Amino acid sequence: MRLKLKFTALLFLATFISFSQNALIVDDATGKPIADVFIYHENKNDVAYTNEKGLADISIFPKGLVFFQHPSFHQQSVAYLGNDLKLALKEKIMSFNEVIISANKWEQEEESVSQEIMTVNKRTIQFQNPQTSADLLAGTGQVFVQKSQLGGGSPKIRGFAANSVLMVVDGVRMNNAIFRSGNLQNIINIDANALESSEVIFGPGSVIYGSDALGGVMDFHTIEPKWSSDNIVDVSGNALARYSTAANERTGHVDVSVGQKRFTFFHSTTYTALDDLRAGAKRSGGYEGEFERKFYVERINGEDQLVSNSDVNIQKFSGYNLFNTISKAKYRLTSDIDLSYGFYYSTTSDIPRYDNLTETITPDSDSLASAEWYYGPQDWQMHNLKLNFYQPNALFDQARLTLAYQDFEESRNDRNFGDDRLRVRTEKVGMYSAALDLDKSFAKSNLYYGLDFYYNDIESEGYRRNIETGEITPTSSRYPDGGSDFTSLAAYASYVNELTEQVTFNSGLRYNTISLKATTTDEAAITNNSSELDLRNSALNGSLGLAINLNDINKISYNISTGFRSPNVDDVGKVFDVGSSLVVPNPDLDPEYSLSYEVAYQRKSDHSLFKIVAFHSRLYDAIVDGPFTLNGNSTATIDGETLDVFAKVNTGDAEIYGGSLIYTAEVAPNWAVSKTISYTGGKDITNNEPLRHTTPIFGKASITFQDKKLRSEFYVEYNGDRDPDDIPSAEFDRKSYLYTAEGSPGWYTLNIKSSYQFTEHINVNAGVENLLDKHYRPYSSGISAPGRNFIVAVRANI
Repeated sequence: MRLKLKFTALLFLATFISFSQNALIVDDATGKPIADVFIYHENKNDVAYTNEKGLADISIFPKGLVFFQHPSFHQQSVAYLGNDLKLALKEKIMSFNEVIISANKWEQEEESVSQEIMTVNKRTIQFQNPQTSADLLAGTGQVFVQKSQLGGGSPKIRGFAANSVLMVVDGVRMNNAIFRSGNLQNIINIDANALESSEVIFGPGSVIYGSDALGGVMDFHTIEPKWSSDNIVDVSGNALARYSTAANERTGHVDVSVGQKRFTFFHSTTYTALDDLRAGAKRSGGYEGEFERKFYVERINGEDQLVSNSDVNIQKFSGYNLFNTISKAKYRLTSDIDLSYGFYYSTTSDIPRYDNLTETITPDSDSLASAEWYYGPQDWQMHNLKLNFYQPNALFDQARLTLAYQDFEESRNDRNFGDDRLRVRTEKVGMYSAALDLDKSFAKSNLYYGLDFYYNDIESEGYRRNIETGEITPTSSRYPDGGSDFTSLAAYASYVNELTEQVTFNSGLRYNTISLKATTTDEAAITNNSSELDLRNSALNGSLGLAINLNDINKISYNISTGFRSPNVDDVGKVFDVGSSLVVPNPDLDPEYSLSYEVAYQRKSDHSLFKIVAFHSRLYDAIVDGPFTLNGNSTATIDGETLDVFAKVNTGDAEIYGGSLIYTAEVAPNWAVSKTISYTGGKDITNNEPLRHTTPIFGKASITFQDKKLRSEFYVEYNGDRDPDDIPSAEFDRKSYLYTAEGSPGWYTLNIKSSYQFTEHINVNAGVENLLDKHYRPYSSGISAPGRNFIVAVRANI
């Protein structure tokens, strides 16, 4: 079959070439064809683009100088004499994205965007070779990622995290109504090996994306197979095998793409197995004697016993397994209409909650509080159906209808040391969504507008199981056991107007209504003897921005935007205990709103990029953890223990401020340097307390060498320290096992990685992370980062 396809392709190409003049553009290092190369004649009137085979018909071009341009490759020009051309382009060491998708859900030129947006392309993803999508974002040096356990990663963006930043997968929001305000781990359900690109909007994205987009939006785009430009079936595939030493990682990945003129198909599967993570052995700079895993719990002869750990750097009970698969199909109904369907599924083994497993009964004790604490399998699946229209009319030039269903299931399983009863709390969420997005172009402007709807159906149950006898006894569920639902309906419009050739004006408006209902059979579980919750609110959000291109190199942008987050079921319906505290629901919780300002200067040429950004956000009715009362009392007795009562409360006002700097440049042939640095500060103005999700200074600096088939990078990752006074007192006092007496010490690591293209079809990626084997923890993390980590990956393609 494969030989037949190749013979047919050669026969077609021979026929095609005999009747026209063509340009074939390939990668100088790999020999692979390059799609979407922009070809233009010196007269500026004749242009062409290469297809997925790297071919472009240039028959209409007169003789003369022809230019070849692509964002990821160095521009070249050749003299065209009416003959066929074959040209090899040299890849840039650093490439700068020129098209943004996430700003308005449609492609938009970067020069017209007024908000800071970071793009990670497929080439970068493959070189960085991340374990998870959380590691992918952390590796950029522009997004801070916290980890409570190995099986996770919670991005912090401009002082917000968890349910205050939004995750979007192929145009569908992933945040559901039980995403918590603490640190979230759902990002690992997005397979980094199946990504075409990822974009991060820094700052509010509520106008386009709605609730939860206070700090930003993480927009992930999975691989989209290309239509075939001829009658030949295009088949391609990739396979990856990766091993790393710090957690004895074994990862296998395969994907296949099929493209015809009217039908495309893509399938991807990845499996990762990780053992207990080994942390760095060299403790210094505030880590002396800290975070040693001296003991762990084993069940021996029906009793919990403390067992001495033979290696304090092995973080016992941190390993887990992860499985991801995606299948996508697209059918072209007519030349202007196509229909696509995507199926996404991800699951994990049990994931130990490592930070809780290391909590001691008292700060100075070696006695562990928990014998078991783990998340049950974290299941996620999505069905995504899209109908795209590309026939311009009076209402739109492009339109997209997206219908999706997502199913989430997760559980929390914990058992105190010496207690035979395992508490099991399980949550299930069915999430239905529909969105209609439209784009209309005018002479010098674009209107993006649409409607979106989503509905969450939540089930929650809880029980205790005696691990010795099997006896089942009731206990409170995490959320109302009578069921909950959460509904959102919104309309939005975004207008992009080119005022002059240099100045683009961006504006947007969104109106959103949200309702939440919950019931419980346990009146005390809600609070203040109420068995029902019924919240309804609405929000009007807007944004204004200017993108001023002073010339081809310099750009200044300004942006003012508002954001909001409506309380979800996790905010208003949750009951759980942590340390010496009991967290209860607050049925009177209001939405929180933000007003954000951003100013940026950018200088970009073919060989360098310098960008500096400053921002300030004012948060109104901020939702934070605070003291509360349960039936008039500030304490409650649970299982004979007196606990302080806390809840999510609206604290009044808070402010967040910070900035970032990016510098990237090709400083010599084959050499480039890069530097990122970011900082976010903030405080609860009403209570004069620091905010939990702000971050210390962090970033990345690198030196890169590239010569045809070889690419190598030496880089430094760093994280500043954070004093106890800069950590919320409720966080520092209640979770002392996450910090040292001095707070969160700063750190840096030295790292190196390389990639070599052995043949057109075989690539090997290898590297060493944390060369000095330093022991460290990113701020607010509950597990120490990997020690010296050797990584090797082999990637093959057909």
